[in-house]
Amino acid sequence: MLHLRTVVVALDLSPGSEAALVRASDLAERSGATLHLLHADVLFRSSGDGAPDASPSSALRVRVERFAADALGLDGPEALDRLGPTVAVVRDVTAPAAVLRYAAEAGADLLVVGTHGRGGVARLLLGSVAEAVVAAAPCPVLTVPSRGAAPPPSPEAPVVVAVDFSERSRTALAAGYALAELYGAAVELVHARRPARGAGADSDAEVRERLADFARSVPGPAPAAAHVVRGAPSRAVPALADERGAGALVLGTHGRTGIAHAVIGSVAEAALRRARCPVLTLKQTERLGAAPPRPTLASD
Repeated sequence: MLHLRTVVVALDLSPGSEAALVRASDLAERSGATLHLLHADVLFRSSGDGAPDASPSSALRVRVERFAADALGLDGPEALDRLGPTVAVVRDVTAPAAVLRYAAEAGADLLVVGTHGRGGVARLLLGSVAEAVVAAAPCPVLTVPSRGAAPPPSPEAPVVVAVDFSERSRTALAAGYALAELYGAAVELVHARRPARGAGADSDAEVRERLADFARSVPGPAPAAAHVVRGAPSRAVPALADERGAGALVLGTHGRTGIAHAVIGSVAEAALRRARCPVLTLKQTERLGAAPPRPTLASD
C-alpha cells in the first residue's frame, strides 16, 4: 500500500502547471498525504519591461490560491481552504533552487512538476525546471506533460515500468507496483534492445523470460504484460508507453549532481519530453512514499 505523507507540486501559474496540480491533488487525496502548493518567486526576474518583479509574497500567495482553485474547479479560494493545502512562496535565484530547497525542507515524499515537453531553443521555463529537478531532487519526481489530458492509471491505462535489469530498475518496479495498486491499474514491463548482432544474441522470448524472473525478484503482483521493443531506449520506451495508453511511465535515473547535474540519462530525458503520460522518476536508493523524517519548517 502506498503511504505518502507530503506531496509538493511546483506551480508557475501558467496553463502548463494546471495538469500537474490536478494530478498532485488526486494523488494526495488517494494516499492521504498533505498537499503543498509551491510557487518559486525568482529573484530579479524581469516583469517584461526590464524592471525586476517586486511582487510581495502575500500577493503571490493570493495568486497561487486563485490559480489552484480555478485549476481544480473550485468555487474560489475559500473552497480551496476546505481542502487544507499548504501554500508556499519561496524566493531564490532560480526556480529549480527554490523547488529543491522547499522539497528538502518539507521532507517531500513526492515532488510533482509540469513540463511543456519542448526541446532545444523552444524549451520553456518549466521544461528546464523539470529536468533540473529530476536530476537533483531529494525524492521521487512525477513530471506531468501539459499537452493533452492523459488519463490517470486505471485498468484501461496501465503503469508501464522501464526495465534494463539494473538496481535502479528494481526500485522503479517497486514504485510501479505501489502506484498501480493505488489506482487499481495493471503493471506492464518494457525492455528496449537495439538490433541483435551476432549469433549469440538472446531472442525476444529469452528476454521476456528474463523480465519475468526480474519481476519475481520484486514483491508485488505479476505484471500483466512484458514488452520487448527494438530501437534506442530513449525513443522506444516512451513510444511503447504511448502505444499502450499508459497512465504513467516509471523509470530509474542516475540522479547526478555537480558537473553532471543536468545528466539524468538519455531515457529519462527523452521520456520527460516525449511521453504523453506522466513520468515517475526515482533514483536507485529511493522508494516511493519512504522519505526520511522531515524537519520542522519555520513559520512564514
